[in-house]
Amino acid sequence: IQRFLLSSLALVLQIVSTLNLSQAALKPYMDDVRSFLDQADELDGNMLFFEKGLYTTSLVAKGISDLINAYGGTDELPEAPIVIKRDRLIADGGALHYGQPKLKLKLVSLWGDAVYGPDTVTLKAGGLFAVQQLTKVLTLVGPMERGAFTAENGTSFQLSLSELDGKDMNKLPVPGHYVLELSAQWKDANDSKQLLGVKDVQLPLRVLTEAEVIDPVLIVMDVVSDRQVLDIKLNPGQRYTAPTAHGAVDLDLGHQMSLTLRLVDKHDRKVPLTAHQMFMQLTHLKTQQAITFLFTEIAALGVANAKAYQFRLEPEHSAADFDYLGGVYKMELIAGDTLFIKPIIWHMLCIHPPLIQADVNLHFTGEPGSDTARRLAEMNDVSRQRTPTVAAMKRSLGPSSLIGTGPTKAKPEIEHMFRAPERRAPSPIAWVFTIACAVPLLGLLVAWTVLGVNVWNFRFRLSNILFHAGLIAIFALYFIYWCYLDMFTTLGYLTVLGIPTFLTGNCVLRAQIAARRAASITSAESKKK
Repeated sequence: IQRFLLSSLALVLQIVSTLNLSQAALKPYMDDVRSFLDQADELDGNMLFFEKGLYTTSLVAKGISDLINAYGGTDELPEAPIVIKRDRLIADGGALHYGQPKLKLKLVSLWGDAVYGPDTVTLKAGGLFAVQQLTKVLTLVGPMERGAFTAENGTSFQLSLSELDGKDMNKLPVPGHYVLELSAQWKDANDSKQLLGVKDVQLPLRVLTEAEVIDPVLIVMDVVSDRQVLDIKLNPGQRYTAPTAHGAVDLDLGHQMSLTLRLVDKHDRKVPLTAHQMFMQLTHLKTQQAITFLFTEIAALGVANAKAYQFRLEPEHSAADFDYLGGVYKMELIAGDTLFIKPIIWHMLCIHPPLIQADVNLHFTGEPGSDTARRLAEMNDVSRQRTPTVAAMKRSLGPSSLIGTGPTKAKPEIEHMFRAPERRAPSPIAWVFTIACAVPLLGLLVAWTVLGVNVWNFRFRLSNILFHAGLIAIFALYFIYWCYLDMFTTLGYLTVLGIPTFLTGNCVLRAQIAARRAASITSAESKKK
């Protein structure tokens, strides 16, 4: 009931706003707006909604915005709660790519039915603030005022966020999350429409860039003798091939492998980057079983305020994670972040067992588990292996769309049956029923044959011809219905044929009655004579 009450009152506000009433007449309805706002719930401290649903919320928002425009003001209503905004700013994706420092905006009605361009609205930019993701602290970047937006076309605004450094070069802010303060106002100060929610707006922005891997170093240590077995400086983006028969790095029991690398901005290597997701994917080349490990974030050596990423693997401690399945593994680095234009996918090498994006040859002691043994025997279903250990948390939860899970068995076909057809009667019963329906017609034909048909008394009038033609057409329609048509289509045709047949039949009967009366009068007069 409350939802219907809110919807009804919202419709009343919309209707009243179209009646061109005075402010005095609209004053009581403005008081009702306060009761609307009191019934609303807050979301994230800056948005109102009604728990009755999106339809009720949008309907109330439309009614309030129309009433404010008709009234010509907010009448001391607090603007902050009216986050059911009359107008809002829409950014193209809210992201800026490196080399494209121009921000493009449109001022669009909340309902999408009006676009306010540079010829009617002035849009000004305040300060640009960097957002610390963990603490949400804002730090000013550049000047406090960035001036007014320029007109890109009749409906769009644009503003360049690039700055001029000492070398007179366009320079974007470093990749990260930002908010830009915006304000809008009418160019015509006498405009009666209200712009709500466009004063000191903080527009979220992201400055994107391309990430690049630098300083990737792979080290294999012999833990028992505490000596370094292998020290390789990998080339980012290229696969390393070891000088072995299978081209993979051998990793035996007692060895420890570690990989350390850093991420930087591809366009400015002095700018360090961090990744929200940093994985090492190891995939067995034969069974395509995959296990995913997380990189550990450490402080970068020799670089201030920079982070490095490290991955460690010891076959002796990780044998259960691999289900004791030895062999050559493909090692792939996968890194992604909301600030990266595209993720990093680097096949480093192969290990035996596998290493990062190279191939590794891993050696374990112990028998492979039942799941691995089944895969090796069948080599058909290569879905991901399961691990019974705590290290299962290091696995990716679903199939990898990047590496694949190999061939799978075909699923059984699904057959949909909405309603089983009713059983038909046996053929003998159907024929008996058909003959029973045809007996009256056969009886009529036999009666006509025995008694005779007086066709010489037929009068060729228009009504007689139409009546008999309609009657024959109806009988023909019954036959067609029996063989081809459905009931509703037949009823439609019967209506078209029945109306003229009924009218002409009435005329035929009246003509016959008139003829009989005339004949009786004639016979009576002849008897009197």
